[in-house]
Amino acid sequence: MPKPTRRGTFTVDAETIQGNEGATVTFRALKVREMREYRATEMTDRDLLEAHVLGWVGIVDDAGKPLPSPADDPEVLGELYLHEVQAMAALMYQGPDGPEAKN
Repeated sequence: MPKPTRRGTFTVDAETIQGNEGATVTFRALKVREMREYRATEMTDRDLLEAHVLGWVGIVDDAGKPLPSPADDPEVLGELYLHEVQAMAALMYQGPDGPEAKN
């Protein structure tokens, strides 16, 4: 019987965030314990993304210039529009087995 693999990180197709073909986001997966802690506090989707986005490709500013990864500059999430943050959070919540997962 094959040994199951535990995936603590996953990459998703992120074209839905800004419409950029080939865009991807890599997340650190949420643990149940973490989700319980987040629900018990006033944390927002942005806070969760700040803690769980490991990197991205194809996420840009209004001029089309690539934005740095939140892993390098967490404040960059403030440059996204609210609907972009919500779309990214939905991708994070889908986990590694969701429809947009690439791995």
